[in-house]
Amino acid sequence: MTTELTAAAPPSGHPGWVVLADVATGDRPAPQSPSVSRVVRRFVLANLVAVVLLLAGGLWAGAEAAEDEALVDARRTTDLLAAVLVQPLVDEALLAGDPAAVAAVDAALRDRLAETAVLRLKIWTADGRVVYSDEARLIGLTYPLDDAGRQTLRDGVTRAAVSDLSRPENRFEPSAGRLLEVYGLMAAPGGEPLLLETYSTYEEAIERRFEIWVQFAPISMVVLLTLVAVQLPLAWRMATQLRATQQERELLQVRALDASTEERRLIAGSLHDGIVQDVSASALLVARAADDLRAGPGDGRHRQVGEVLGQAARALRESVGSLRSLLVEIHPPTLERAGLPAALADLTARLRPRGIEVRLDVAGDLDVEPETATLLLSTVQEALRNVVKHARARSVAVTVAQQPGRLVLEVTDDGVGFDVAPAVGRSRTGHLGLRLLADRAAAAGARLAVRTAPGAGTTLRLEVSTP
Repeated sequence: MTTELTAAAPPSGHPGWVVLADVATGDRPAPQSPSVSRVVRRFVLANLVAVVLLLAGGLWAGAEAAEDEALVDARRTTDLLAAVLVQPLVDEALLAGDPAAVAAVDAALRDRLAETAVLRLKIWTADGRVVYSDEARLIGLTYPLDDAGRQTLRDGVTRAAVSDLSRPENRFEPSAGRLLEVYGLMAAPGGEPLLLETYSTYEEAIERRFEIWVQFAPISMVVLLTLVAVQLPLAWRMATQLRATQQERELLQVRALDASTEERRLIAGSLHDGIVQDVSASALLVARAADDLRAGPGDGRHRQVGEVLGQAARALRESVGSLRSLLVEIHPPTLERAGLPAALADLTARLRPRGIEVRLDVAGDLDVEPETATLLLSTVQEALRNVVKHARARSVAVTVAQQPGRLVLEVTDDGVGFDVAPAVGRSRTGHLGLRLLADRAAAAGARLAVRTAPGAGTTLRLEVSTP
């Protein structure tokens, strides 16, 4: 399974190094898939958060609905009061401010208002004079109407809103919290419009809000929790199947890698034992025939044919060299037979025909474990492949040094370099070769670092612990 690169702090004493893999210090831990129980716990937690959010949204929606319903009830109550109770009591004497008429209206409304939620009642003329109020100190006074009152006088639509108790006409209103203010339209005996204003407690809307939430919250909670409970077995099964699928995919990747390695070994062996040997033998036969023709008696035609055969022999030998370089790239056969130094020599030799100067510095008697040798060789192979594809380098140096407790490999080129930050980023456009090298190093418990910059070449450093 391919993992993502994360840049760690550069090792001390090596400025400019960016660590790509270092399992020993925990900079790049081996990736682990989350367990099924952990996935299910996350699923349950996410669903519970969704339940809380939905309940909160339901509470808010219920509060808005309760407030709207309270406003509708207040407008309806005011319309009923205006049509059934108040308007029949309005006459010319009341409009003229006759104390007897005011007392009669007050006596008729006092008991009726006590049976409703109305705390205050006012009757206004269009010019802002208070014709009647259950607060006697307001009768006969004139105040400017607010926007809602003027609008109701114009279009006759009953309006409700939270009262502004700071207005002068509200100085005698109860101070026990907010009040709901409603304006309704009436007609005087002579046809002129009158404004009926009622006040009721705003707490009624709050109480209705809580009642609505209490009614619907348990139902919503039961439905949502039931949905979560129904989804739990499905989530567990899905997570189990995904985990099994992932493990199967990883196993198939390992098998595919092993099969690919074995297939490359078989192809390399077949080429080495077949066509490479045949071409080598053909080169020898053609070279011998060319030598015989050039050295023996004969005319100029025989010598000309000998020269042609000599050129064919040289072409065959070059083909053999190219085939051997290809064999090294497919599968280095000398690693098991001749050891790491010889395998590295074969691997670096294929860069010389490409015009790249190669310097190899490795002890001829270097003896390492097969797993470490394979890691070193594959790292050099991938690094040289990147040099050929991207670096546009003129020279490459490969060094392997045995130090106390560790084996250090460095591959340095004088190419164009690159910006290391995007290459080790988490995006899919990151450097695939670096990811592959980091995966191999992390799997082997080795330390991999790179030092590069645009125009400054690149150095790849691999450190492997040794007994």
